[in-house]
Amino acid sequence: MFIIVSLSVQVAFDGDDDQYIITAMSPFYMSLPLCGIFITFDWEGDNMAKRRANDRLQTVERSFDIIHLLIDNGPMPLSEIADELDIAESTTHRHLSTLHDLRYISRDGQKYQLGLRFARLGTAARTCNPDYLEVKPYVYQLAKKTDERAHFIAEDHGLGVYLYQATGANAVKVGADIGRQVRLHCSAAGKVILSHYSRERVNEILDRWGLPQNTDHTITNRDDLFQELDAVQERGFAFNREEAVEGVNVVAVPVKPEGSLMGTLCIAGPSHRLTGTWFEQDLPDLLLSTSNELELNIEYDESNQPTDHLVE
Repeated sequence: MFIIVSLSVQVAFDGDDDQYIITAMSPFYMSLPLCGIFITFDWEGDNMAKRRANDRLQTVERSFDIIHLLIDNGPMPLSEIADELDIAESTTHRHLSTLHDLRYISRDGQKYQLGLRFARLGTAARTCNPDYLEVKPYVYQLAKKTDERAHFIAEDHGLGVYLYQATGANAVKVGADIGRQVRLHCSAAGKVILSHYSRERVNEILDRWGLPQNTDHTITNRDDLFQELDAVQERGFAFNREEAVEGVNVVAVPVKPEGSLMGTLCIAGPSHRLTGTWFEQDLPDLLLSTSNELELNIEYDESNQPTDHLVE
């Protein structure tokens, strides 16, 4: 005796725990003899190898969508979060409840906001390289000497990330918050970083993030960008002449303790002030000397140096 049952099944690979998860239904046939059970699937979609490589957990993505929404908008009620992300309120509530139980989301009345537990994650990320701890005083020193905005930017996943910033007396706001990510092709820091990478690596980054045009001055052609990177490599520093933000110029230099790039020091200011010799010579010289001092401080950290040559 056999029973033929028509169901619908679609599976996706869960890379976190090496299991296949049923996510939707499609036709297959199942025969049930009296002595045992035999199941035959008619799989749909891409093969499992591709699914394993490409599938991502939507629940994790959705939780981070909520987190980033709260970063950009501040405290929000559940209904607004659901509307903004176009998901059901019941689903939104489950994500928020989980994040709240884990103390990554706080609640004030009917509104949800980021929890202070994120502060520990930010600190841990910014100090994953212990050399980053040496950078902060140099950034503040640059801001004080120039009266402009100073930054330290490092690369992660093909983007530039602001790790430190300081503002001088005349600094302008350019939306450069700590942790903010920027594309590399249109920033002085990004050009410095890209100039230290192989052409293959640069093309990988451009393939992923593209060359979008932010202003009329943005470089949007790969050949032009590679010419610019060659010039940056030759002179040792990079300029951003209103390529990311209209009216804002930036100059950046590499920080390379022991010859290994760890990030860039930058000065940003309005284009009418960052111009001429001050912009093209004086600021690069100041940044290069500051970078050199920082590199020496990292390389010759007393805790890492041999003491065999010292006499008590």
